[in-house]
Amino acid sequence: MFGMSLNTIEENAKQNIKYGIANNKNILSIQKINLHQEIIEADDKFSNLNNNLVYYKYIDPKDRIIIFGHSGIGYGTYFNRIDELETGDIAYLYLKSGTFKYKVRSTYLISKYDVYILENKRNNGDLLLITCYKKDKNKRYVVEMALNTWKISKKCNFYSKNTCIL
Repeated sequence: MFGMSLNTIEENAKQNIKYGIANNKNILSIQKINLHQEIIEADDKFSNLNNNLVYYKYIDPKDRIIIFGHSGIGYGTYFNRIDELETGDIAYLYLKSGTFKYKVRSTYLISKYDVYILENKRNNGDLLLITCYKKDKNKRYVVEMALNTWKISKKCNFYSKNTCIL
């Protein structure tokens, strides 16, 4: 990739993750597609989606987390390779409260008008990654992931004492 060795790319990814964690940033990391990116909260009109990965409403691993990103060509298209993910592939979510490992459960298409996908499913630990479908602008590509393991940080200030362990 532009003259960089795989070891250099992996080391850069590790440094970005360490930087994000050290600075209380939320990071999504998917090694298979070389994605290691900060996630920010979506604004009211999703206008900050253009150059970022954004989460919808809240980012609580006990509940469904929904992350949106652009695919295609150009700057800010962090989900450009998301269609390469397959059942069993791994993603890590580094949050202020700890590290969470997810496995791909399924991938599917929905209509861009299917808002049911935004409903919160309490206490299910799902992670949804959603982007435009490259072959049809009226469809959305969804990667559904299940929480596999977690390691709560010692700070654990994101949860109350009774909900620190999922």
